[in-house]
Amino acid sequence: MQIYIIDDDEAVGRTIARFASREGWDTFCFDSADGFLARIDELPFGCIVSDINMPGMNGIELIEALHARCPEWPVIMMTGFGEVNAAIRSFRHGAVHFLQKPFKRADFLSALEEAAEVGKRRRQETHRRQQSKALERLTKREIEVLGALAEGLQSKTIAWQLGISTRTVEMHRSNILGKLGARNTSQAVGLLQMGSAR
Repeated sequence: MQIYIIDDDEAVGRTIARFASREGWDTFCFDSADGFLARIDELPFGCIVSDINMPGMNGIELIEALHARCPEWPVIMMTGFGEVNAAIRSFRHGAVHFLQKPFKRADFLSALEEAAEVGKRRRQETHRRQQSKALERLTKREIEVLGALAEGLQSKTIAWQLGISTRTVEMHRSNILGKLGARNTSQAVGLLQMGSAR
């Protein structure tokens, strides 16, 4: 996972990047929240480590923007001051940790590991919700065809059972794959089974 470090203090950013890089993380530094947000759409998913007190958009404003735009991205907030209210606001908007500078390397790495795990869980939950919505887009007939495919039936058998042509079964199969964003029938069946298990 990528680590995005946002701090207007270049020396602090380099130190944090060094901590993370030694543990095998890919790190990228930004000197402002505005600069980071301007590029976020082109960046791979990752963990954000942000200072609170910065010129322009501050860390709290950043996490509020992220909460609305990319809620699954985990955030670790940092500050050089003991700001209880800022900590509370950051947690309300999904921050995983709040570290007060200067912090120990071990504490930072522990926070990073937890943030990575939280990010992974959030992405999985987002994916599950997207799958559920995709299943809801299937028509009754498409659900019937997908259910038959889940039983391992061939297109000719499905066509006979449903009283439709084999060509129509194949058309439904193609529509199902498209709606579910599945690469093949096995993946589509897996999505159906996951949806049924909930």
